Amino acid sequence: MTPGTSSRNKLVFGAIADDLTGGIELASMLIARGVPTSLSIGSGEPARYGAAHVFALKSRVAPVAEAVGSTSEALERLVGRGARQVFLKYCATFDSTPEGNIGPCAEAILDRLGARQALFVPALCETRRTVYQGHMFGAAQLLAESPKRLDPLTPMTDSNLVRVLQAQSRRPAGLIDYTVVDRGPEAVRSYLETAAETAFFLCDTLYERHLATLAAAAVDAPLLTGNSSVAAHLPPLWFESGLLPSPARVHLDGVDGPGAVLVGSLADQTAAQLDRFARSHSVFSIDVEQAYAGHDIVSEATQFAEKAIAEGHHFAISTALPQARVDELQARHGRLEIASKVEAILSDIARAIVVDLGVRRLVVAGGETSGSVVRALGITDLDVGPYREPGFSRSVAARPYPMALMLKSGKLGGPDIFASALDDMRRPISEAPCLDQWPPKG
Repeated sequence: MTPGTSSRNKLVFGAIADDLTGGIELASMLIARGVPTSLSIGSGEPARYGAAHVFALKSRVAPVAEAVGSTSEALERLVGRGARQVFLKYCATFDSTPEGNIGPCAEAILDRLGARQALFVPALCETRRTVYQGHMFGAAQLLAESPKRLDPLTPMTDSNLVRVLQAQSRRPAGLIDYTVVDRGPEAVRSYLETAAETAFFLCDTLYERHLATLAAAAVDAPLLTGNSSVAAHLPPLWFESGLLPSPARVHLDGVDGPGAVLVGSLADQTAAQLDRFARSHSVFSIDVEQAYAGHDIVSEATQFAEKAIAEGHHFAISTALPQARVDELQARHGRLEIASKVEAILSDIARAIVVDLGVRRLVVAGGETSGSVVRALGITDLDVGPYREPGFSRSVAARPYPMALMLKSGKLGGPDIFASALDDMRRPISEAPCLDQWPPKG
């Protein structure tokens, strides 16, 4: 335990997520499994700590030095709280570039903790995102042949995640293949001992039981990294060993008031969700090029929102464009510049509809967009609801405005998620934790 840290304040689990939607997903899984979990946005001091705490950063596409810096700041807060284990959370599709930021951030954590090795478990078997022989698949499709190859910020053009990880890491990276994982936790731990010269291990993961095996193998490791799905298998081990008392009941307040959807994601899944929402709701579409031409598109969008609210309707405002149009804008203005412009526009619109128009139920599609919007609203801490399904995680902010949020990754969620989330936000949640089965059946 860190000197000066009492056992009363010691964290069983401290996580650092590289974006907000991923951080909320992780917190929602822990909460669903009965672990009192707090979440804060950014690397500053949280308002409170639960038995587990998640720092949700904006480090996925930041410059490497900035990502390592914010990760290290959050890490110091976790170390100061005596965190028993640190978890580095990243996307199930390992979203990163040859420069980072997964490898550099993991190395910084490993150095600070004085640890030798760490597992990398990005798979989300629930959505058939699996790893076989070190290669990422989405169902039968290799990652580099999937729509992820066209991601505007982190195009994934190599399916071999061992190679991707090694390109952004100083330490040796290797593979724990499915034949080892299939033999259970002891086999995984034995393999780590025989490969002591390797620091980072990408893990084959084909089934949910493989996620449970890897969680059990790493339950006592100083550092574990991956998607939320592997961490969801840790709580039963904590309760069984006495690290935590009995599982906590799940609570989340319902919130009423005007509802809106903001879309900044370019994912095909989000486009389908927006199309479904548009069948029964009004949608305001923004061409980002208009902002460069001097159009006051924030005012135009706000006027649209004001009319919809006056008529008692839910509505959506979207910056999503066809891929060809995105390519054209990126060629003209730059990839990061376009992303920054989209986030700035939707952040300004969010402030207008929340502060001036009183929107109190808000769905945001897109990980980077979600982080920008929440920061623009001055929200630093969230109460998170239980995990329901991929892409659906409710949360409530008490300050500076009491409001309900559903912040989702662009590539997750069912076709009716926008309307169903807005409706669901009205209802409070009070239920027993999900102990016997994982993932839960919606």
